[in-house]
Amino acid sequence: MAEACRAVEIPAGILINYLRTVYDYCIKFGFDDEGGGIYDSGPINKPADRLAKIWWVQAESLVTMAYMYSLTGEDIFLKHFSKTLDWVNNYQVDWRNGDWFDTVLPDGTPIGNKAHVWKSAYHNGRAMIKTIEILNSL
Repeated sequence: MAEACRAVEIPAGILINYLRTVYDYCIKFGFDDEGGGIYDSGPINKPADRLAKIWWVQAESLVTMAYMYSLTGEDIFLKHFSKTLDWVNNYQVDWRNGDWFDTVLPDGTPIGNKAHVWKSAYHNGRAMIKTIEILNSL
């Protein structure tokens, strides 16, 4: 949405209340405050009950957290970004064989196939490029 605003030359700041509401909901029900990262999913208005961490969710969360920090300058967004980046670096990235693991359990154990028809480097590649751009713009 923020990129769409930029494309039509509308300040993304007008969306800040909406973005904060969605962000706060995600953090309240899906953020792993101890280990970092965002859980897979859960029922509406209740804590996540699928506690695995999926590669694309972590990737897109990094972009969102960095973007929210760039919009507001509030340290809470940087805290969430740092904790999620730590999770990704420690558990989601396969430093030995390359790429990111698709699914990782809360204890850091990767499960399932790392590659499949729905997985590509789009999300993690985009996340790294966008977060570098956002952080360099600060």
